[in-house]
Amino acid sequence: MDGAALQWAFRAQKRLGVQAGVPDFEGVGGFDGAHVGARMLQYSPNGERLAVALEGSTRIYDVSDTSVQLRHEIPVPKASEITFSPRGTYLMTWERPVKSDDGTWSKNLRVWDASTGTLLGAFERRQIDGWAFQFTDKEDYCVRQTARELQVFQPTAFAQGAVGRLQAENMQSFDLGPGGQPSLAVFFPEKQGMPAFVRVYALTSLLGVQDGTSVTPAAQKSFFKADKVTMKWNKAGSSLLLMTSTDHDQTGKSYYGETNLYMLSARGDFDCRVGLDKEGPIHDFAWNPNSREFIVIYGYMPAKAVVFSYRVNVIAELGTQPRNFIAYNPQGRLFCLGGFGNLTGTVDVWDRERLQDGKLFTIDASNSTVLEWSPDGQFLLSGTLSPRLRVENGVRIWHCTGALVHVDMVDEMYQAQWRPRHLIEPPAFPATMPTAPTPSAAAAALAAKKQVAATKPVGAYRPPSARMAGTSTSDYLRRDVDDKAPKQAYVPPGAAARAGGKGRKIPGAPEKTGAKNAKGKAAAAAPKPVMGAADVGANSSEAGAVEKKLRNLTKKLKAIEQLKERRDRGETLEQTQLQKIDTEADIRKELASLQ
Repeated sequence: MDGAALQWAFRAQKRLGVQAGVPDFEGVGGFDGAHVGARMLQYSPNGERLAVALEGSTRIYDVSDTSVQLRHEIPVPKASEITFSPRGTYLMTWERPVKSDDGTWSKNLRVWDASTGTLLGAFERRQIDGWAFQFTDKEDYCVRQTARELQVFQPTAFAQGAVGRLQAENMQSFDLGPGGQPSLAVFFPEKQGMPAFVRVYALTSLLGVQDGTSVTPAAQKSFFKADKVTMKWNKAGSSLLLMTSTDHDQTGKSYYGETNLYMLSARGDFDCRVGLDKEGPIHDFAWNPNSREFIVIYGYMPAKAVVFSYRVNVIAELGTQPRNFIAYNPQGRLFCLGGFGNLTGTVDVWDRERLQDGKLFTIDASNSTVLEWSPDGQFLLSGTLSPRLRVENGVRIWHCTGALVHVDMVDEMYQAQWRPRHLIEPPAFPATMPTAPTPSAAAAALAAKKQVAATKPVGAYRPPSARMAGTSTSDYLRRDVDDKAPKQAYVPPGAAARAGGKGRKIPGAPEKTGAKNAKGKAAAAAPKPVMGAADVGANSSEAGAVEKKLRNLTKKLKAIEQLKERRDRGETLEQTQLQKIDTEADIRKELASLQ
């Protein structure tokens, strides 16, 4: 697959779009105005089909590198969830369940033939979690979860019923692994003092079984601290990573509960806990597509990143940074470590073959909600989506060398994704790092705008309390006041007239005459003493004012130190907090002048 075959799609409040990738960045036709308010957009994993859930129906499109063509429109209005089987042969839809007058529930989970639009099976599924069938890569079998069992079907013969069953009381979730000989991992949470556990079954061991009670697991792992589990198979389907988590931390160290990571082989010949040497939660973990290693980011911020082998031996430590996201490119040659959510959105690109060189490039993907590698492994798509952020929604496409190559701003954008090619062998990554292509006009304009903003002189920061000193409001707004100009002394209204002996006459007040008047003039003419800095201690009230000023300055310095510690831990500070840190030098200077 070359760069011209890249494609990405987006869904916004007022429109849908499919765009060609590098280097064209042009729209691909096939959509019309009827897609306003689309509820969901989904590519098939092999990239050959695209489904759109609308208010009145659900549409299935055939997708090529240059066109999108409507194939079928199926009668599923207001679908809440849609997804394809791995090869795009089947489309599954889920609607909100409806209870009829006789007490029965609607069959809201349906499976369709994506080629003909024919309904193949309809099932009742009230919960949205784990609603979809999980298919094998070959699509010869699929598995669904019910309240008490797992059921195995052949997609070509739903009417014949389940061809295999597994009785699974108290089951919470399951995950069907990839590969030619897939396995099922099933999680059972704690119950009545019994520990939680995960059991792994070979899919073939369930076929032909109808009672589902006599199936022997190939592997099993128990946990004493697990309210829920996140399971990730490697691409070969031979090993499974399990992240267990609790809702509450019994030790009280963390508000968000406790997390642990375990490794389990599908054959049951290897299992262990992944030893993590930094206290704190596990933020993310991901397998390399080669199935022989994985990365974990863990610990309180700044978090630590470590590369482990499939036998849980440390390959490399990548240091500590405020990061909480991992993504390998499809070839496994490059990977990125990013910091999203309450972090700044910085993304570091690493070369797996040059770990000793450290991170190669850094990307500023601030405010991003989604980050994906392109199928050719050379580009990253970052998107700022609603409703997390309702301004500056759009897509940015980056080259793996950190260069911004395209920008497409879309108001109220809800989804953005590359056209996937999961079951197609990705093209080989170049032996040497490829060069970035020429950026699009939109990306060049954005880069020029940022360059102008960066070269614009900012000037020294002045705290708000000092900005109005010695200036009038109009002078401050004009910003043309010379700070070094001498300040004129304040003259009260009428003072000049009183100095000339022509003060205001108050009606009914006696005239000042004689010695008394002369004494008053002499007192007014006598110069008042000017108190210098050395005389401050002589006046207790002024001394108290200086002490109060010292306390306030010391308090400000303490607050700045706390902000600097939060910044060094990787927390995102507001602009006003960053400006407060910048005032540290001025505050220390003022403090030194008073001491």
